[in-house]
Amino acid sequence: MIRALKILLCLLGVSFALLVLLWTTFSRWVPIVANHFLPHPVTLSLSDPQLVGRQIQFPQIRITVDNCSIANLDNTRISFFPLRINIDGLNLAAECMDKIKTDDNSPTEPTNISDLLNSIPKFSLVIESINLQSWEKYQGSLWLRRTDDAKLALDYRGKNISLSSLITPSGQLLTNEFFINLPQDTLPNDPLNPTKVSNIEPQRIELTAQLALPLTSEQMPETGDITAHFKLVELGKRLEAKLHWQRDQGLLSVTDVEFQRELFYLPWQISASQLIVSDGRWNWQDAEIPLHGGIAFQIDHWNQTINEMKVSGRLNMLTDAKKGKANVVLTVEPSHINLLNADINFRLYGQVKYDDMVLDINLPAKIAGQIVSPTVAFLPGSLMRAYGQVTPTILLNEIRLPLAGTRLSAEGISGRLQAIVKVKEQYWGDFVVHLDGTANRFNIDKGKWFWNYWGNAQLPTLAARWDIKGNGSWQDTQLTLNSLTTGFDQIKYGLLSMSSPRLILTQPLIWQRDESKANFHGSLQLTSDKMQFGVDSYLPKTTVNADLTGQSPASFQLKGDLSTQQVGPIVIFGRWDGERLRGEARWPEQSVTAFQTLIPKDLGIELRQGKLFSQAAFSIAPESGFIAGGHWRVANTSLWLKDGELNGLDFVLPWKLHNSTWTLGEKSPVELRIKHVSNLFEFTDIKADLSGTYPPTETTPIQLSNVGFKMLGGEVNLDLLRWPQNKPATISVHDVELSELFTKLKVSQFAVSGRVNGQLPFYLNNPEWIVRGGWLENSGPLTLRLETDFVESIAKDNISAGSAIGWLQYLEIEKSRTDVNLTNLGLLTMSTILEGYNAREAKKREVHLNYHHEENVFQLWRSLRFGSGLEEWLEKNL
Repeated sequence: MIRALKILLCLLGVSFALLVLLWTTFSRWVPIVANHFLPHPVTLSLSDPQLVGRQIQFPQIRITVDNCSIANLDNTRISFFPLRINIDGLNLAAECMDKIKTDDNSPTEPTNISDLLNSIPKFSLVIESINLQSWEKYQGSLWLRRTDDAKLALDYRGKNISLSSLITPSGQLLTNEFFINLPQDTLPNDPLNPTKVSNIEPQRIELTAQLALPLTSEQMPETGDITAHFKLVELGKRLEAKLHWQRDQGLLSVTDVEFQRELFYLPWQISASQLIVSDGRWNWQDAEIPLHGGIAFQIDHWNQTINEMKVSGRLNMLTDAKKGKANVVLTVEPSHINLLNADINFRLYGQVKYDDMVLDINLPAKIAGQIVSPTVAFLPGSLMRAYGQVTPTILLNEIRLPLAGTRLSAEGISGRLQAIVKVKEQYWGDFVVHLDGTANRFNIDKGKWFWNYWGNAQLPTLAARWDIKGNGSWQDTQLTLNSLTTGFDQIKYGLLSMSSPRLILTQPLIWQRDESKANFHGSLQLTSDKMQFGVDSYLPKTTVNADLTGQSPASFQLKGDLSTQQVGPIVIFGRWDGERLRGEARWPEQSVTAFQTLIPKDLGIELRQGKLFSQAAFSIAPESGFIAGGHWRVANTSLWLKDGELNGLDFVLPWKLHNSTWTLGEKSPVELRIKHVSNLFEFTDIKADLSGTYPPTETTPIQLSNVGFKMLGGEVNLDLLRWPQNKPATISVHDVELSELFTKLKVSQFAVSGRVNGQLPFYLNNPEWIVRGGWLENSGPLTLRLETDFVESIAKDNISAGSAIGWLQYLEIEKSRTDVNLTNLGLLTMSTILEGYNAREAKKREVHLNYHHEENVFQLWRSLRFGSGLEEWLEKNL
């Protein structure tokens, strides 16, 4: 008995010592034992345990994979009877999971789910904070437990995720609550202010589910119902998705909650090796045009690994637009899903119709490479073609995109890129442009693309035929136009016309699209054999150079110059804002003789000397056309006229040109001042103010006002001359000396001296009259003297007439009045009444004379001008 007691005490002592040894070395041997059950190369490490009350506490537990800490547990406390585990914090690193090696060849037996659940004792696991690196938004707390009412219950609570699920004693899996806010993109909505981030409502998914658990892990649940609610934030549309199945068939449907419209209807059947979706439908009414169609696909060997699955299917889309209905079909040939080396053949073909546009598609293609980053290679016969009315003013006759041999991947487009575009623009005309080039991993602002282009057009707006040719490249964010040559047979726009103009690049046109270093620059040259304004005004061979600098083709400044053989350079500054070209031009001061070609020859004007300066602003836009305005300044100019000469010409001409209409003196009249004009008569101190539009209209006529000049020792004034004329303009004559008039007329038989006043109503558009109802009266005594030989010759032939004419040989006129009329054929009619006396007679007899005279003044003028014209021709040419 004593011996047995000693043995018992000895065993108890050894056991106690062993327990103490195991306790003190717990942190050393437990990881070694655990490593035999953990997959390679996962290791467990923990700190020394502590007894706190009735709990075992581990300050730190760590699970690592190749020095990558996959899980860290902080302050783990375990109590027994019942089993309770409380953990203050769990930090998980998902990126370490890839380092865990699994043995795919090791056979695994199906797990009996019911036995597994029944073997779990009552327990409670509480983790106060779970933090998954890279997914910090979904941090939360977890409570996993086994109770009398639930074989297993799980609750997870976080700010952006919540889950409440349990398994009932009858084997039903119930998810009473589940919601998650999906990650949202924090992309700036303002490209000019990258720091400003849009406040978009998060995408939220809510779900409830009920399903019967299968017997083993390899079986599908017998029945189930899953309902999910989510919202398409960008469209503001709430959707409900339902998945129902019973045994080997089921139905997936998605419904628009607001309109109770079914968007997806996918009936499916499943067997041991096949998943088949047949007679599926889809419908989307919220696009700009309603879209709907059918869907069917089949997955063979769905229960095998992904590499052994085989997928095939068909999807079609129906559209209905102004040009009728259309159908586009996507077919996928039976293909294995190889995640690392996919080989999936598909074909997209048919038509898409949208509004007035039609898109023809025939794209046989192959998906190759990794599924997560595939490459789509377009096979021979791949072609896209579109045509139709793009906008009310643009008709796309055709655009062809041959894609055979082109490859598309996440890195961009590679291979040959071609396009043929045929466009008709209502304002500009018909264009045909070809583009052919090669791309290497090209995407917008990434990769490289080199191209050549050529084309031609008919431009009715400019009455021109156009051609173009050149090449360029797009390398990363830099777009370069290396060469450009484009020509017109002519350009006609309003009053402007150019013959054989040609535009070339003198320096490459480069556009740097990177906003941090945005830049746009290049140089162009436009040449023209002749630049014509109107019918007879022109400039000889013209060259325009332009330098472009700015941020983009929609925002740049232009600096250029225009020069001809003798004119210029005219400096031009401009700015293009994407809609309108605005600028100004400065014509430096130079001799007026350089502009002789701008004066029509039929005017008979030849410039002799003087200075000219001009400045103008202009605007060019498709809607408003060409608008220009400015002023001309001419100083101390002399010129030959067809019937004389002009000296001392000075004027400032403010003008505006819009829709081929010239507006002169819009804010203030054009002040014309001329010192001297020599014609048949001498004119001095000429002044006139001009305003109005050309061509003139009734509402905006040309008006000549404040007209006056000195001639024949007197003055002539014009109150207002208007064109179109609605009343005659009155020419006022004041103190004109008749002796000078008759001297200029070279009348030898008689002479008249003295001054006259008068008014001459002047017509411009009267069908019969130039002057009608005009009159002249003496402003003082007049003297009429007849040449002696003239009087004697009359007296010799007729004694009575000679006696009467003798009274007029020297006549002092006290009163005279002449009524003047002039037809538009040049017939001048004058009816004169004279009252006076012959001071040389012994007796002062009063004389009353009625005189009527008719003569064609146009013929008279030509005969009087012959001698003066010959004299001026000799002066100009000798």
